[in-house]
Amino acid sequence: MSNQSSIIKRLTLFAYCLLPVACCLLSACSNSKFSDFEKTESGLLYKFHVKGKDTIHPNYGQVVRVKMAKRLADSTLESTNLMSPDGMEIPLREPMFKGAIEEGITMMSVGDSATFLMSTDSINKYFPSKDSTKKFKPNAFLAFDIKLMQIKTMEEMQREEDQKRQEYINDRKEKGPRELSRYIEDNHIDVKPTASGMYLIEKEKGKGLSPKDGDSVVVHYTGSFLDGTIFDSSMRRNEPFGFKVGAKQVIPGWEEALKLMKKGTAATIILPSSLAYDSTGYINRQTGKYFIPPYAPMKFDIQLLDIKTKK
Repeated sequence: MSNQSSIIKRLTLFAYCLLPVACCLLSACSNSKFSDFEKTESGLLYKFHVKGKDTIHPNYGQVVRVKMAKRLADSTLESTNLMSPDGMEIPLREPMFKGAIEEGITMMSVGDSATFLMSTDSINKYFPSKDSTKKFKPNAFLAFDIKLMQIKTMEEMQREEDQKRQEYINDRKEKGPRELSRYIEDNHIDVKPTASGMYLIEKEKGKGLSPKDGDSVVVHYTGSFLDGTIFDSSMRRNEPFGFKVGAKQVIPGWEEALKLMKKGTAATIILPSSLAYDSTGYINRQTGKYFIPPYAPMKFDIQLLDIKTKK
């Protein structure tokens, strides 16, 4: 997935995602209520409250920051004032249907505020509810109060995200080693680290030979951050994990630790980030957020269940 596609996917917290299930909407029958609204050729009803001095309008494919509230009559149902007081950034896509609020936003300039009325018939058609009882009342409108705060290109958005991510990585680079040192001190760990910085604390001693490159092993494990937060566990799933030693299928700390363990060994290993996910961390591609932060030291409880030697 490209960076820009990832941004678009993460930013699409748009009006349609916030639609309520209530059916008490602005009635299209009360035309007198809309006498002060204008209408576009596509049928979008709109009314400007404030017109700024800027003359630049956003284009489809750009990113806009807006403050937005959704109303039923005089009742506010959703508002960025609660979710994001500084407004929220959304990708401005080509409208899926005539009379969508994306069209209205392209009519605005930075500083403008306006109200747009969107047909519930279009919402029911293009965003159908799986529960028929939650469909919108036909021939009605939802009111969206929108203030346009900022316009960005996708390239500007990408640069900002890259800069923020790099600042976060730099911050983690300083904090990670301090977190590890504090954990070792606070938990009175007196085993000596290996040359690479790994701490291996045996809980149960195994017997026989240790695995070597090319051997296959089966383990149970629980991985956690040093604050105790568990991020993965084969024990909780009751699904042992198998892999080939030396094939770079696991993080370096596991490779080193298992070569020091024998079948049946249960141990806790404490790893500096250099033996785990180092500067890259692990990013959830759906959300764009770190599942494992960069420069994160971590702890694993590992049981070496079986070894199958290379033939």
